[in-house]
Amino acid sequence: GRWERQKRSMRKAQYVLGGGPARRCQICYIIEGDPNKKKVHGGNVGRRTYSQSVEDVEDAIEQLPSQGFSVMKSKGHLDTIVILAKVAQDVSWRAKNGSIEARFTYKQFLSRTKQLGDELGDPPTEREHQNPAPPVVVNAEHLPKPSSNPVDGNNTSNPHSDPVQNNDQPKAPIQQTSREEISEEHSELKNMSISQLKERCKERDEKTGGKKVDLIARLLKPRKPEILIMRARRKEYVPKVPSSNAALLVALLLNHVPGTEGISKERLMVLAEETGISKESMSGNGGFYDGWSGMKQLQEGDPALVRREKGHRYSLTTQPPETSGRAVAHALHILAHREGFCTCGTPPPY
Repeated sequence: GRWERQKRSMRKAQYVLGGGPARRCQICYIIEGDPNKKKVHGGNVGRRTYSQSVEDVEDAIEQLPSQGFSVMKSKGHLDTIVILAKVAQDVSWRAKNGSIEARFTYKQFLSRTKQLGDELGDPPTEREHQNPAPPVVVNAEHLPKPSSNPVDGNNTSNPHSDPVQNNDQPKAPIQQTSREEISEEHSELKNMSISQLKERCKERDEKTGGKKVDLIARLLKPRKPEILIMRARRKEYVPKVPSSNAALLVALLLNHVPGTEGISKERLMVLAEETGISKESMSGNGGFYDGWSGMKQLQEGDPALVRREKGHRYSLTTQPPETSGRAVAHALHILAHREGFCTCGTPPPY
């Protein structure tokens, strides 16, 4: 009942703010989290008393566009904050250039909405008011490339200009593998025994379980950056991609300039969420652990990957350059782009 009342109230509000029947006002739902991960005992979503299965929730979400609502999805609280910030930025821009205007106080808006008949909250029947687009684009493929200016603090230099990513040594050209080469390599791997394939996977720090076809598929992928392979051989911690720790490292790489003040926890959590590299929402799913739980592990080791500064601010370690936190973060950034997780829009040089 609450769900239906809420939708009706939103459509009535749209009528007031959108100039009457024209409804020149967007109404949108942000669907936060995965319904499958919100199941309680008995298989229902949320609370048992709601009596709503995962299928019920997914069906209700699918029906929203035909009922006049656009839909955006987020992984969790922090991802929702990022979306809302983009919406607020867009609304501010429209208000400044005169595209929209504030005509009512909040009290006037509530009064006018309450005066409307219930029929104005019915689902739209005109096609022009169905299946609307979201107020902002949240798909990374359509986002503009980020500015080279860092996001946190008053830094003015480019965070990518560091010895790890832009050193003076000539870089080898990226090798394009032809179909013939892949076919030859595939034939060679097919002739190997499972034990030989496992040995090769182990040498490349790939999983060694599964069938022969799985092992071959892993060996046909581009080789991981060598620093990650070497750390695994030395039994040193290597964050997985995707994971919260990998997201934290890449967020520091993209948004902090070495030698300047570190990034606060709150800001870093939001920036990590924006990378798209965390497997789960950085804010967690309501349990004891969230995306920050692994930060302690990143501050351990010799050298550590992350250092905590005065005022609870964080930055990547830079020494020694070949094994520092920035070097590992750069390697993880490469891997995240290869696997299709990173949404920064700027693939790093391999």
